[in-house]
Amino acid sequence: MGEALAAASAKRRSGSATRSRTAERRASLLSSYVAPEIVAHIMSDGRVPLPSGVRIPVTVLFADIRSFTRLAERLPAERVVAFLDDYFAAMSAAALAHGAIIDKLVGDAVMLLFGVPAPAGGEPTRALTTAIEMHRRFEQMTSRWRRQLPPGHALGLGVGCASGEVVLANVGSPARMDYTVIGAAVNLAARLAARAAPGVTLVDRAVRDGLSDELADQLRVSPPRFLALKGMRGRIRAFACVARRGARPPAAARSLEDPVCGMKLHRAGATTRTHGRRRYYFCSRACAEAFARDPGRYAAGRSRDARSRARRMGGSKR
Repeated sequence: MGEALAAASAKRRSGSATRSRTAERRASLLSSYVAPEIVAHIMSDGRVPLPSGVRIPVTVLFADIRSFTRLAERLPAERVVAFLDDYFAAMSAAALAHGAIIDKLVGDAVMLLFGVPAPAGGEPTRALTTAIEMHRRFEQMTSRWRRQLPPGHALGLGVGCASGEVVLANVGSPARMDYTVIGAAVNLAARLAARAAPGVTLVDRAVRDGLSDELADQLRVSPPRFLALKGMRGRIRAFACVARRGARPPAAARSLEDPVCGMKLHRAGATTRTHGRRRYYFCSRACAEAFARDPGRYAAGRSRDARSRARRMGGSKR
C-alpha cells in the first residue's frame, strides 16, 4: 500500500513538473510575439487582467534603415529575409539589454517603448543608451554583410526618440487585437526617425532634458533644429545626438525573471513587491497583483528552485 502511494505521489510530482516546463516553454514562445502583459493574461487563462485605457508617461524609440527599399528591389527576396532576420536580432538584443519593450517590428522599422507598463524613471537615458547600442550593432552587422550587398549600396540607421504621455490600450477588432500605446509622442518619434541622418538619433526636447549627466557627457548634441514634420503643427524643436568617439554608455542591466509568468525582464521599468526579506520583480502590475494575492505559491516555488540549484552546485564541488 505504501509503495503504491509513494508511486502515485511521484507520478503527481512528475506531472506537475512537466506541466510547469510546458508552461515555461509556452510563455517563452509567446514572449517572442507579444507584450509581457499579454503573456501574463494568456498564461493565467484570463485571471491576470490586461490594463487598458491607462495614461502613462513613456519614451518612444523608432528606428529604420536608410536605402532599404532600394536594397529590397536589388536582392532576391530570400536574401532580404535573411538580412532582416539578422537586423532584427541585433536591434532586439540592444533593446532587451536595456529593458525596452519591443512594440513592433514592421518592414525595416523597429518601435520600442520605455516606461511600459509603468514608469520607473530614467526612460530617456535608457532610450538613448539603447539607440547608441543599436547604431553600434548596425555598423557591425552591415560590415558582415558588405560582400553580399550590391556594389556601392550604402546603408544607414536613423533613430528618433520622443517622450510624452500616451494611452496604453488594447486596440483593434474582435478578430485581431494589438496591445500598444497611442499618443502624440508615438507619432513624433516616428517622424524624427524618418528625418534622422544615418548614424544619428534625433530627439525632442523632453528626451534631451531627461538625459542623465553621465550619458550627456558622452554625447555630441547639436544646437536645436526647428523641423517641419509631416502631420505636426508648427515647427518641432529637435536635437541630433551622436556618441562621442570612445564613449562608454551605461552598462546593460542584468536580466531577471518574473516569478508569476516567467518573463525575462530588467530592474529598470519593472514593478516590484517585497515578500519576507526579498524583493521580487514583475513585468506588469497585473503579475505583481497576482503575486500579492498568493505570495506563498510563487515565492515558495522560487525558493525551492534556489535550494535545488544550491544542492547541485554543492554536489559538483564535492
